Amino acid sequence: MAVAPDNPVFLLGMPRSGTTWLSQVFESSPDFVVRLSPPYAYAFRGQVTKASSPEDWRAMLSAAIESRDRFVTQDWRRDTGELGAFNKDPARATRLAVKDTRFHDLYAAAMAALPAAKLVYIVRHPAAALWSWRNCKEFPAEAKFEDEWRNGQCRKREGEGEYWGFDDWATLSAAYLDAAKAAPDRYHVVRYEDLVRRGAETAETLFAFCDMPMRPETLAFLKDSQTRFDPRPYSVFKGGKSNDAWRSGFPEDILSVIEDETQGRGLGEYLV
Repeated sequence: MAVAPDNPVFLLGMPRSGTTWLSQVFESSPDFVVRLSPPYAYAFRGQVTKASSPEDWRAMLSAAIESRDRFVTQDWRRDTGELGAFNKDPARATRLAVKDTRFHDLYAAAMAALPAAKLVYIVRHPAAALWSWRNCKEFPAEAKFEDEWRNGQCRKREGEGEYWGFDDWATLSAAYLDAAKAAPDRYHVVRYEDLVRRGAETAETLFAFCDMPMRPETLAFLKDSQTRFDPRPYSVFKGGKSNDAWRSGFPEDILSVIEDETQGRGLGEYLV
């Protein structure tokens, strides 16, 4: 592969916010190779820190590009049918994208170390993301949602780098919005709901931000992912499912607090 580690695109977001789907939008393009959380993968864990040099980052990302680890490539989910199978020519790829919901401080250091890197942050309605978490295996069976929605402490078992709960959602959303305003050529915030409602238009904006063309393969994937339905929580095929389905079960008292605090923090645009 002729993929250099100098200009990666980091695809970040809170858990259950559409990061997997976003990663597959990029994976559908023959120009991209996508890797999942190298700093978390056993093969690369601990290789970079917030103090790592540009050379350290390039070395780790180069190894991730060449890796065939089934976690890093996300092939473990491709084999189950939860992700799409793309018939791609590895020699055609020229750009790396890295998907993660962890290590936001670490990726801030990577952005400083690699001046040509870009970052896309995906934001979903906070209550929708939280309810999706509540209804998947990532939410511990013994935990109570009314105790965990704000801090997500029941899931923060792996030390630094875990982000769960509404407070993390608000802190990260505000930080990435500020970054995108200060450096719009390097940071871009995309709404999950926009990708759902206007997939082709939103994806075209994302690829333009990355200075890359949007290929017909991506349009085909977007159509497939929004037509075919797979009920499994990690599947990217959600065709026919209402984007507001979470509202029927979400506790009204908690939703009221979330909406008030989101508006109060200047993030009301993400409630629409």
